[in-house]
Amino acid sequence: LKPRWLELLGSGRSRNALGALSGGRGSAAMAADGKKTARQLADEEESDSDASEVPLEPVRRDTIPSAVDHFLGQLLEALKKRAIPELHKLYEDTYNKLTSDLYSNKKWPQADAVKEQVSDEPLFLILYKELYYRHIYARLSVSLEDRRGSWENYCKLLDLIISDLESGELSMLLPAQWLWDMTDEFVYHYQTFCMMRGKAIKAQKENDVAFFRDNPDVWKTTTVLTYLHRLVRASKVESYLSDKTSGSGGPFSCETTRLLGYFSLMQLLRVHSLLGDYHLAMRTIQRIDMQEEVPLFCKIPACHVTLYYYMGFAYLMMRRYADAIRTFSEILVFLSKTSGVNHMSYQFDAMSKKQDQMYALMLIALALSPRQIDESLEKTIRDKHGEKQARLRGGEELCFEELFSYACPKFVSAAPPDYEANESFNANEAHQRQLHLFLQEMRQQQFLPRIGAYMKLYTAITTTKLAQLCDMDTDALRDQLMCVMHKTSQKVRSNGAPLNGEPSHCSEVEFYLDGDMVHINAQRIERDHGEVFLEQILKFQDLLKKMEKS
Repeated sequence: LKPRWLELLGSGRSRNALGALSGGRGSAAMAADGKKTARQLADEEESDSDASEVPLEPVRRDTIPSAVDHFLGQLLEALKKRAIPELHKLYEDTYNKLTSDLYSNKKWPQADAVKEQVSDEPLFLILYKELYYRHIYARLSVSLEDRRGSWENYCKLLDLIISDLESGELSMLLPAQWLWDMTDEFVYHYQTFCMMRGKAIKAQKENDVAFFRDNPDVWKTTTVLTYLHRLVRASKVESYLSDKTSGSGGPFSCETTRLLGYFSLMQLLRVHSLLGDYHLAMRTIQRIDMQEEVPLFCKIPACHVTLYYYMGFAYLMMRRYADAIRTFSEILVFLSKTSGVNHMSYQFDAMSKKQDQMYALMLIALALSPRQIDESLEKTIRDKHGEKQARLRGGEELCFEELFSYACPKFVSAAPPDYEANESFNANEAHQRQLHLFLQEMRQQQFLPRIGAYMKLYTAITTTKLAQLCDMDTDALRDQLMCVMHKTSQKVRSNGAPLNGEPSHCSEVEFYLDGDMVHINAQRIERDHGEVFLEQILKFQDLLKKMEKS
């Protein structure tokens, strides 16, 4: 690290954060020598002080097992060497094994103990704290002090990274999986803090409310968004995605720089979705390399799932059901054929739940806009979700509400609540607002599948007869037919940015009104047999290419 980094950290040391590591304490044995020197100095000071002064009690330090000490020493050395393959193995394998064996239900050693017994290098300690707090969030109960500590540590880490990105030289290189987990956890900690704050105010916990009132800047929405935008700008990843061949330096030559900006774009998509701004969420990923043969998001399965989940949900809430179904279908087919996920990682359970949530969201989209999907997905829906599918097709509002509440993101409010109006505070206001909007749209369309099912049986039918079949009067039927014409017209994306698309009629039935007669287009467009065979051939060719690369 450069001296300005250490100034940001509030440290008076002038040596490089990862330089001259051989002069620092890199093992438990070296740490012992350091403690001896400190003890000698303390003895000298005590001999010069007043003998009647009462000595302070010794501070209790966490003991670091030898296996953990060895791991931390290797981690420190790998950071010094900027050895990404070695860091990846330590992070994905050794760290998870040690967590499972030694810290499955307790915290890792405190950062002060690591500082005293392993190394006091600032960047190493910040990265260790990132792992320390992430473990607490994943496996243990999180206190308010833990939440504040994780926020302060993330502020230091992101300030350092942004400072390096702006100067054009990174002082640390990390594996792709660690970079993804770091940015993903940053937003997860913000999300859980907002939810916990709402629950504490609803339960009228005075101590907790006082903490939130006294710490308004901790996990503040505008600050979280500012950090993500600064990472995107400083990394220049959008310039790279616009034209990958014309630039030099930064994201064009350094994978860590490129991935930091890329993953920050994904987290902006996520944050704006949590806040309910779906159009802005989709605008943040307008330059994502979705047309590439192997896009960057394919490097990390959790990144791939996050992108398609939030993109599909945004399409659903924007009434672009055809795009939502296609998005969910693509990722669910991909997941059904993928097994390259580390089962020991904390991300594995989250990805499995996201898969179930995407099936639920696709069921909703199919109920509102029926269409053909992949045969393997149809079989899974039939076998596992047949009962829910039948309830949705019957227009059961309770089933729509249950599936939406289960599968939607955990929405948060952008602004902190009014701490003085505890009695009128609603902790679920953000969720209820989005649920109300969804159900309002659903109610406007609940009769459309039923009307379409009857119209499939005829080439022409009077409005009076169709109204009798649908158990409604003629005027109400005309209103519903106008609703069908409007609601089945959607923007459908064929290529380009996620918000791109052309207006298209997405109903299974085409019809027009002529006085009291409804004329239905009986000519269904059949797919050419050659087209079907070519599609299957291309699928197998893609599979063979991926197998050869792996």
